[in-house]
Amino acid sequence: MNETVRKKLIEVAKDKAVITYQELCNVCNLKLDMRENPADRTEIGRILGEISVHEFNHQRPLLSAVVLSKNGEEGDGFYKLCQELGFTKNWRKLKEEGIFSIKEIIKCHQYWSNN
Repeated sequence: MNETVRKKLIEVAKDKAVITYQELCNVCNLKLDMRENPADRTEIGRILGEISVHEFNHQRPLLSAVVLSKNGEEGDGFYKLCQELGFTKNWRKLKEEGIFSIKEIIKCHQYWSNN
């Protein structure tokens, strides 16, 4: 698991903020380009998924919720992971509803700002 990214996500959550995928890549010096390289987008998804699975296994909110696209949305990978973890049976429906990610961001903010 990438501890540099995890620590940054905790910092973002403690600050009750969000961060874009590209900003995260830049501040963590990952050398990934979200705009130009599909393989880089896959890699950040893998990193974030691994962190969120770790958090889920420790009964904590999914830290990757605080990472948004430049359009202010969660990526499909976030919702697919939610389906894998049992939060929903249909990731597309969860995404369309638009409530889960907001609740998860709030949970991250509350959890990490109090710890």
